[in-house]
Amino acid sequence: MNLRKTRISLALAAGLAGSAAAAPEVILDSHPEWIALRERAIGYAKKNMKKIPGWRDQMTCMPQWDRIWLWDSCFMSFYAGLAPDGVNGLGNLDNLYAMQEKDGRIAMAYDYATRRSAFGDCSNPPLCAWAEWEYARRTGDRSRLERAYAAGTKLFGWFKANRRHRSGLYWFEDTNASGLDNSPRSAHVYGLNGNTYAGADRFSGFGIDYIDLSCQQVLAARSLAKIAKAIGRSAAEASEWEREADGLSALINERLWNDRSGFYHDGLDYGYQFMQEPRKTICGFWPLVARVADARRAARLVKHLENPEEFATRHPVPTLSRDDINYDPKGCFWRGGVWAPTNYMVVKGLKEFGYHALACEIACRHLSCMAELLGGEWDSVWECYAPECAAPATRKNPGEYARKDFVGWGGLGPIVMLVEDVLGLEINALENKIIWRVKEKGRQGVRNLPYNGGRLTLVGDYDENGKFKYAVDAPCAVDVVVLH
Repeated sequence: MNLRKTRISLALAAGLAGSAAAAPEVILDSHPEWIALRERAIGYAKKNMKKIPGWRDQMTCMPQWDRIWLWDSCFMSFYAGLAPDGVNGLGNLDNLYAMQEKDGRIAMAYDYATRRSAFGDCSNPPLCAWAEWEYARRTGDRSRLERAYAAGTKLFGWFKANRRHRSGLYWFEDTNASGLDNSPRSAHVYGLNGNTYAGADRFSGFGIDYIDLSCQQVLAARSLAKIAKAIGRSAAEASEWEREADGLSALINERLWNDRSGFYHDGLDYGYQFMQEPRKTICGFWPLVARVADARRAARLVKHLENPEEFATRHPVPTLSRDDINYDPKGCFWRGGVWAPTNYMVVKGLKEFGYHALACEIACRHLSCMAELLGGEWDSVWECYAPECAAPATRKNPGEYARKDFVGWGGLGPIVMLVEDVLGLEINALENKIIWRVKEKGRQGVRNLPYNGGRLTLVGDYDENGKFKYAVDAPCAVDVVVLH
């Protein structure tokens, strides 16, 4: 591995960048099909931006539904700084903060017309603080952090007060609230008598320790600790968030990790009896990105991702392991379908533990399978994909397919993972540091990314001697570390 660290000022790369108002651009000469996929996704994203009286401009995942969703909005906010200005989910988050109730609750979804919860008391994964921190870190824009901290603190408190078992772990109202609508995740779903999957939309989640929500609370606490430091809160306040995360992590490892299976499972807690739910769903990988796992447990999880009988499918990563009786090779929504947000979560988690090569491999295979559909029978960006064939995933009802033109979070691969995982750019504008893990051949890089009040351009290529050379144009001095 070659390592080169340089500190290059604006003057050394004069003329590289375009206009300050130019849209962000990705350069990857070795894979023009992925660039075409990116442009298609951005086109759908622009088309799906909505202007609604009384609401901030926002991106919708389903234009036919006049509704805003919490966890979709969090994932769509990751586009900020990588897509054209304003084409992202930050407006969605602002709208959700405006809807936040006095006790801290933000509902799973709201109808535009009534401004009321669309699903009663149902919650949704609390990922706002994580999303806000990632945006600030990548762009250097701290302007949102105070409001994000206030909203994130209240939302964390609401979940702790209203969705925590006596065990200290967390529960969703049902699998629909968790975001995995028809995932066969509990004994409430398939029956302790061995009956196969029969539907999961409205079963009570009370009594189930959900591995994803418990880890999402850890992730929120870790993100709030970072935000607290960035906005000048006391060291004691930041440390309290870290203690919260560490304590919950220890409880998750104690109750939801299974050393025999080498996996994290949901728990079934009926008071008089506790057991682990045996199936392996995509939710078992949330402990990676939340840093609940340690190195040993992370290595065990990686083996599942590399196993073709479990999660190493043609189009990775299926949301249900292939060895599950309820797995559907055509997807059937969350019974094996490949979804952009969970793929993004898995890849981010792998990088937390240094598995950059596997993260890149999954990202590249995801983009290749998405791009394979362009120009053919299934010419679109889809809500989710079949894990074992070149097609969108089927939905819950036989003969129905996932939604098309779904950007929405469907653009996470070609807009975000293309930069972070394929190009390998880890941008930390708050510290003016960039780590570039170069994996591709040919000319590659980015232009006009928002960066500390200006624009960042970073472009490289191999010379005739096989040496990688690059130039950077930024509004301030930046440390660039190149690994290849």
